[in-house]
Amino acid sequence: MLTKSKNGNKKRCVICGTEFPAPPSSKKVTCSDPCRRERARRSATGRKRFWSAEKKARYAEKGQNANLKLGTAAALKSPIAGPFETNQNALIWTIHSPDGVTYTVRNLSLWLRENADKLPGTPEQARAGFAQIKRSREGKTKRSVGSWKGWTLIKWEQPK
Repeated sequence: MLTKSKNGNKKRCVICGTEFPAPPSSKKVTCSDPCRRERARRSATGRKRFWSAEKKARYAEKGQNANLKLGTAAALKSPIAGPFETNQNALIWTIHSPDGVTYTVRNLSLWLRENADKLPGTPEQARAGFAQIKRSREGKTKRSVGSWKGWTLIKWEQPK
């Protein structure tokens, strides 16, 4: 609640009801730190911030989710879903190394893991670097990125 008085703008504390000075644009609704903590305590009541010991035990007893484990094992073996060149979501990437060698690969993540010795960083860092170059070329970032540690992305395309 906002009231105007001789000394400026005032708001009424939602906890204790006392008036306190605050500009109209302020989102502050409490007059002091103790009232702020009380408001936070009241608004958090009923919400569980952490799992109870019983819930953790039940979750561990189930072995998390058995169906998820089976599905993941099956997906890892599947030629269209696993970490293979035949993955249905894999793109064909053409990349150029700082040594002047051009590579055309399908499933960039797999190639980066298999050729980690050629990279200046980890495969995950390289994947993120190439993804940033791709986003930049697609116009999805404000900052233009042309290369990652000397490696450049020439093109990417969907397999035919």
